[in-house]
Amino acid sequence: MSKEEIGDIIQMRRSVLSLNQEDLAEMAGISSKTIYLLEQGKSNASLDTLQKIFEILGLKISVHVKSVEG
Repeated sequence: MSKEEIGDIIQMRRSVLSLNQEDLAEMAGISSKTIYLLEQGKSNASLDTLQKIFEILGLKISVHVKSVEG
């Protein structure tokens, strides 16, 4: 998943929950600029930070592993 796709998910879910960037940032313990940059697809976040944001938004992070045959 690209940075832009993650940003779109965060922004859409935040809107559904009627949270502004400042509220989400405060709840996650990060700056509102970080939320802005994530939503714009201009920044990467650590897995811990993404997990905090997703938990607040009621979302789950999942990893799908492809098997490699060769």
